[in-house]
Order: sequence, then C-alpha cells, then structure tokens
Amino acid sequence: MSSQFTIYSVSIENVAALIRRPAPGTVETSRERAAAVDARWELDAPRTMVEAVDDIFGDRPKDPEAGHVYALVWKDLIEYDESTRFDFGPLRLGAQYLQEASEEFESAGVPRELTPTGFMYDHPFASTPLPRHMPVIGHVPAARVPQMRQAYGEIVDQVVAADLVKVLLAAVDETLDFNAFAREVPDGPLPLRDLVTFYG
Repeated sequence: MSSQFTIYSVSIENVAALIRRPAPGTVETSRERAAAVDARWELDAPRTMVEAVDDIFGDRPKDPEAGHVYALVWKDLIEYDESTRFDFGPLRLGAQYLQEASEEFESAGVPRELTPTGFMYDHPFASTPLPRHMPVIGHVPAARVPQMRQAYGEIVDQVVAADLVKVLLAAVDETLDFNAFAREVPDGPLPLRDLVTFYG
C-alpha cells in the first residue's frame, strides 16, 4: 500500500475565515463532496465525512476518535480554497522514507523542526482532534518559510532525497512569492500563506 505526501501553499487565516463566515453554497458543496466520499467506502470512524463537515462548520463538539475524518475534511476544504497543491509520491514505504529523509536533512544542517518529521504532525487546526490514523496534518507557519528556503536551498545538491527537497522548495517558493505580493497590495496587506501538509 502506498501513501502520498501533499503540500499546500494556503492561508490558514483565510481557511479560518471560511469556516466562520462561509460564502453562499460553501457548506452545501462541501457536504456534497463529503457524501461522495462516504458513498465510495466506509471510513473506520464514528463520524461520516458529512457529519464531520457539519461539526466543523457548525462549531459542534468533535469526536476525539474521528480525527482522521476531520483531517480529510480539512484537506478537501483547502483543496477547494485559494491554495496551490504540490504532491510527492506515491510512497510505498512512506513513513520510513520520510523518517530517513528527515534524518539526512538534519545531518545536512536543516533545523529539526523544518524537516518533514518535524512539521508533518504539527496539526494547525486546534478545533479538531489529532488524527490517530492517516492522513496526518502538518504545518509550517508563514514566518518560518524564509528559514526553510535558506536551509533547503543549501542542501538540494547534497542529499539522496533531492527529489523531495525540490518539491518542498517549489512549495516554499510559491509561498514566498505570494507573501511578497500580499505585503505590497495597495489595500492590504493580504493574509499570508503558510504551508499545510497531509501525509497518508
């Protein structure tokens, strides 16, 4: 069984605003996409995708055993928000690969918190429980992205896991470019983008 490592350049601030004040039709279309997932397979969880959508938008109590279902909803919401997606995978030995790559990156000088295993479990959505199963959610705040660019830019030609570095750098550069634009908008600044990752 293979897994996927997906990185989004997206504003967490905008995602939070979407939940607080959804545009007309947002909840309905989210429920429709969730219902399609529910119809394809039975998730091993006490909540369906549709129920998880309603929990998130309705600010209802969250089931602590359904963290991975909420993670799927967050991924869907980010996918359909103003975001840019970068994929790495499929990975047959995903967890092992990412662990070994993180160790290699750290040995090459990347701060531990900026390696995949340093950020890929840093759940940015405090309103929902941590997933106990895949997908897991990670986060690199906008303020840390410039440091990430410097650290990975210095090792891209030095590591075995260079393909992963290149995908991470593509996501980082997209985020830095957007954030530079966001700071200069005449009526701005606009909310800055972060990196949000999903592994599973």
